[in-house]
Amino acid sequence: MTIKVRYLREFASDMESFSEHDRALIRAAIIKLRENPFKRSEGGYGKAAAESGSESLLSVKIAAADIRIVYKLIRSRDGESALVIFASAVNDASPRSL
Repeated sequence: MTIKVRYLREFASDMESFSEHDRALIRAAIIKLRENPFKRSEGGYGKAAAESGSESLLSVKIAAADIRIVYKLIRSRDGESALVIFASAVNDASPRSL
């Protein structure tokens, strides 16, 4: 399965606000997430982002740094590929509204 990763502009500005150590943790989490971005109920790493009120937004938390990455998984019709759009990475547990 091919997973393409796309970032919103806001994600880049969020990344600038983190320390180099936190940025390395985020990059490692994205690499791991890219392998299996699906919901936990489907065997993946993602958890429904309860703060969003939407089932289409998923999140993973980097416990070591208390960072949450919020993303949206878009599946293609052929089932062969998926597109992951990272919406936000924040230090608190409340992601920005999209």
